[in-house]
Amino acid sequence: MRQPPIFVGGAGRSGTTLLRVILDSHHNIACGPELKVIPTLCGLWHDFQTSMAPPLREYLLTQQDINDIVGQMILSLLEKYRQQSGKMRVAEKSPNNVYFFEHLNHMFPDSPLVHVIRDGRDVVCSLLTMNWFDSKTRQRLRYTTDARKAAEYWAHSVRAGQQAARLKPSVARRYIELRYEALVTDPAPTLRQLFDFLGEPWDPAALRYHEQGRNLAGESSASQVSRELYTSAVGRWERDLKPEDKAAIKDVAGDLLIELGYARDNNW
Repeated sequence: MRQPPIFVGGAGRSGTTLLRVILDSHHNIACGPELKVIPTLCGLWHDFQTSMAPPLREYLLTQQDINDIVGQMILSLLEKYRQQSGKMRVAEKSPNNVYFFEHLNHMFPDSPLVHVIRDGRDVVCSLLTMNWFDSKTRQRLRYTTDARKAAEYWAHSVRAGQQAARLKPSVARRYIELRYEALVTDPAPTLRQLFDFLGEPWDPAALRYHEQGRNLAGESSASQVSRELYTSAVGRWERDLKPEDKAAIKDVAGDLLIELGYARDNNW
């Protein structure tokens, strides 16, 4: 039986694209560009299970039927890419997957859920350099122009993934956190632990991800993930953050930084 798909999520600029190319370098895993539609389908699944449940029941559809139907739609969207890769397993990385780990767990109870976490101060620094626009308003996203909004976005993303695992034992069994800092400073042991969790053997090609040509589909981290692992982006906040930005981050996300071990207190 084919192994279950792997879902990767985390705040944007946390290293999710780096992990995606690493996973795609494994001989058994195909992980392509962001599909982006899985969060939308998870929202549809939620509507089918809640507000739309009564009419669906009239058509004899159970909760498990809905799990199967929407889950099969997701698999169908991923399957052609997996087949073309010649690999046995598929992974999908979209940052917003992190908000839907519980939904995905209902549809894919055996699927690993990988949450990439990075120091929120470095995430804010990176977000403030992004030219990301709202497709409807054509305006830059607020969390790319305002440090407070960026910190709120980071904290919300981190807590969403962690909350799903803390509240649902079934999610917790399939959930793993991967720290960006560990990935770039101690890659081999970090990836060995991840592959073990995924039920995959170690593949040294994962550390040579930058040697493989692949479609990065305009991903914002394309240039960074086309080179060897580097650590210069760890702690960039110390040189890049303005005092007023630090104050905003402390106010919004200081407690979470301490909880995650990124800070001992708010005296930074």
